[in-house]
Amino acid sequence: MRRAAWNADARLSLIEDSDLVPGDREVVVRVLSEGICGTDLHSYRGHLPPEAGRTPGHEMGGIVSAIGPGVDHVREGDTVGVEPLLRCGECRLCRAGHYNQCQIAGGLIGLHVDGGMAEEVLAPAQAVFKSPAGVDAEITALAEPLACAVHGFNQITVSQGETVLVIGAGTIGLTAQLAAQAAGAATIVLARHPHQQEAARRLGAAEVLGEDHASQQRLAELAAEDSIDLVAECVGGHADTIRQSIDVVRRLGRVLVLGLFAIESVPINPVNLMLHEVTVVGSVTYGAPGGRPADYQQALDILASYQAEARSLITHRFALDDVNAAFETAQDKGSRSIKVHLTPNG
Repeated sequence: MRRAAWNADARLSLIEDSDLVPGDREVVVRVLSEGICGTDLHSYRGHLPPEAGRTPGHEMGGIVSAIGPGVDHVREGDTVGVEPLLRCGECRLCRAGHYNQCQIAGGLIGLHVDGGMAEEVLAPAQAVFKSPAGVDAEITALAEPLACAVHGFNQITVSQGETVLVIGAGTIGLTAQLAAQAAGAATIVLARHPHQQEAARRLGAAEVLGEDHASQQRLAELAAEDSIDLVAECVGGHADTIRQSIDVVRRLGRVLVLGLFAIESVPINPVNLMLHEVTVVGSVTYGAPGGRPADYQQALDILASYQAEARSLITHRFALDDVNAAFETAQDKGSRSIKVHLTPNG
């Protein structure tokens, strides 16, 4: 089988490798669709130096091609997604469903072991989820980013009829919009780029705001009217968006931090935080705490009901041979890309 692997110069080459053989409680998945995410781009840009020889990719959908002993929840030929978190399964946090916080064997497929930018990927059986009927591998590959938003909203609770402001309209922001709407909330999306604004409208946002003066005036009106129940911060990086979130959310409102920040401290207005009694919650990846269905499974169920909307997020598709061109497209805002997928067996 062929797989893409990092070179020492943070570019990718294709190499031939042996076909994968599953061990006990393992599954081999033939990858049909694999998304490029922000973590992958950090490696490509050299901000997060990758391990030479490692195959990236943790947003994957495919078909089960082989199962090892002890696997009975999927069989060969099933369309599946892979929840890429590694965990020990035995520590206090894992047993409570917070396996995203495992400190013993925590890690990520595509970062600590070989991932989905390959014709085949090997995954622990517990990480393999059967897709709902009628959901193909391409849609299934979107379950991973969507599960991040589902986990966050499960942490902070979003209710029918609430208004959620989503700041940022990359993949995380747009999937957060979809998750909020699936929970019955109305969404307002603050998006920088015109193609992101168009995508938010296609997904069904009640309002879409930009960076122009009229949009900023509208945001100030919403804040003054206490109209925003919850803010999902989906920008991260070096942005001033946590402060902005606290300042615009209503009294007794909530702020969910989903964006990955590249700095250790950010400015906030502590007076607004205190006087308005704002709740701020951080969230990372996904899990299955409290005995509820796994966030990843909930994401798959949402996708089954919003397939056309979800597929509209995939703007570019590349063969495995063109993996570097795919990365260049994903990092180029001029390409109008939202989600770039590889099709290793397409």
